[in-house]
Amino acid sequence: MLKHPISLDFQWGGYDEVVDKVPSKIYERLIEQGSLTALLKSQSNSFKVKVIDEQYLMLPPNIAKVLENEVEQAVCRQVLLYCDDQPHVYAQSWILLGANEQGLTNLGEQPLGEKLFQQSLWHRGELEVSYVDDRHSHMQLCDLLGAQHGPIFARRSVFTKGSAKVLVCEIFNNEIK
Repeated sequence: MLKHPISLDFQWGGYDEVVDKVPSKIYERLIEQGSLTALLKSQSNSFKVKVIDEQYLMLPPNIAKVLENEVEQAVCRQVLLYCDDQPHVYAQSWILLGANEQGLTNLGEQPLGEKLFQQSLWHRGELEVSYVDDRHSHMQLCDLLGAQHGPIFARRSVFTKGSAKVLVCEIFNNEIK
């Protein structure tokens, strides 16, 4: 279990900034506009969520900026998404208290994305992508995903429902087949 969430303080931007570096298998997942959970399920024989940690934490400044919120605490949910018993995605979500009140608490092994896409009132903001360039974060992610130390790519987006907000960041295993 992680003592602290992995830092997401990367250089985020549009697809054009990383498109020439992304492996083809990851590219499809990186640009998916719909539910990543649904895509992963369609590409594998078995799918499961393993919760690493879920707790109330102070919002790091970079996360507070993305959420355009100065709330002091939010639920930080960290999970691994497994396909065919292999970790394919590390996901870190920051769920503001207003979003918690919209039925996003106590999800356990249920995928958060599935819940967000089930409820059509949630609106997904623009997808941003990044190459994980922070050395410490990169090492932690390689360990979690069981990957060698090659390039790792991530995406993030903010879901809103009224004033409720959730930041979802998904980081992809660079060694999936």
